[in-house]
Amino acid sequence: MSQQVKMVVCDLDGTLLFDPKRITKRTKKTIRQLRKQGILFGICSGRSALALQQKVKTWGIENDVDFVLGFNGAMFWDPKTGVVESRLELKPEDIQPIMDACQGYQFTFGEYQGNDMIVTAINFLTKAMGGRNELGMKQVTPQELIRPALKFMAVGMPWTLNRWWKSDRKETLTTARVFRSGPFLFEFVNRDLSKLEGIKTVCQKYGVQLDEVVTFGNDNNDVEMITGTIGVAMSNANQAVKEVSSYITTSNFTDGVAKFIEANILNPNAKPLVAKNIPSSKS
Repeated sequence: MSQQVKMVVCDLDGTLLFDPKRITKRTKKTIRQLRKQGILFGICSGRSALALQQKVKTWGIENDVDFVLGFNGAMFWDPKTGVVESRLELKPEDIQPIMDACQGYQFTFGEYQGNDMIVTAINFLTKAMGGRNELGMKQVTPQELIRPALKFMAVGMPWTLNRWWKSDRKETLTTARVFRSGPFLFEFVNRDLSKLEGIKTVCQKYGVQLDEVVTFGNDNNDVEMITGTIGVAMSNANQAVKEVSSYITTSNFTDGVAKFIEANILNPNAKPLVAKNIPSSKS
């Protein structure tokens, strides 16, 4: 076993999940073997950590997860104790500039409120998002979204997101940072937030160094996480993720997470893993 690894953290969509409803048997078995070896396992996702309380049961891993980071690291949930902690939220005064920056584009705006999605329109896109996360749906006015939020969303068709992304709007936005998560969604979060910042908080809780953490990801909001740890990009990852990764594995459709863990962490003959972008805490 690769002795320096003390924690493994996975993104969900396009990484750990074979499809939105399923984690493969092989991957679940590998996670259980990891934890039997004393290695912590956690999820770090743009989804709501509250919504993931139900989803881990749906996927059959409710007893196999040490922690969940939701909202790109802004919310921490400990399944054993039930503790939920939040940090680095958007303030009400941060929200209006986001909507102003999106003016003239056909977006539906939304936020999470407990176990509900609150959105400015209930349509096939927002229904799909709510259904995927097993959340209720409430339609509200744009003004009702001007409230503290861990994540603000703009949902639209891919060509609308492409046009906005190629414009100068994101450069003029100073109250939040924006990720594109898949073809239909922009996520706006606190300027200081990233998945890596969330992982740093978890590392402090458990006494783990970043060069003892292996992370898996595939999308834009995974870049900092992959850069700041022993980062593993899926073969289906964006080029930006692959460029900063320490290693590349196969896709989420071919058990890429399980294959890498089996070969490089659980394998007693595996060579020590090296973080490409950070110095070792043991050097």
